[in-house]
Amino acid sequence: MAEIKVTASAGSSTMTEIHTGNHTIYIDEPPFFGGEDQAPSPVAMFLASLAGCINAIGQWVAKEMGITIESLQMEIVGEVDAKCFCQGDESVRAGFSAIRVTLDLVSDAKEEVANAWKEAVMKRCPVCDNICHPAEFSLSMNSTRPEGTKER
Repeated sequence: MAEIKVTASAGSSTMTEIHTGNHTIYIDEPPFFGGEDQAPSPVAMFLASLAGCINAIGQWVAKEMGITIESLQMEIVGEVDAKCFCQGDESVRAGFSAIRVTLDLVSDAKEEVANAWKEAVMKRCPVCDNICHPAEFSLSMNSTRPEGTKER
């Protein structure tokens, strides 16, 4: 079993610097959420990771099936009610209530082969899998105060 690890650093702003492998990624929030809009939001990055995974797995599966992909365009729309994370209203989900993916595939595949490709991509995409079947999740914390600060 492989482990994929990211580390992240944040100060007193919404900008997050994330390291994974040899890569640095930034995530921020738009001004409406207290950010400076210097990078995509966390939820936009979530949808972007879905697009990247669909493409990577789609290319892999196409090679296995002998399909040549000329182009693959994706539109991914997530519906989210901001009342939970903005106002603390726990009567609504904090996350997406719906995610819709539309693929525009240009390839040499017949329609039934293209449909089989789509089904294989859906089954084999780790991000799709984590959306459809959430992983075991835990959150732990170590909390310290800088020297000389007053406890609140």
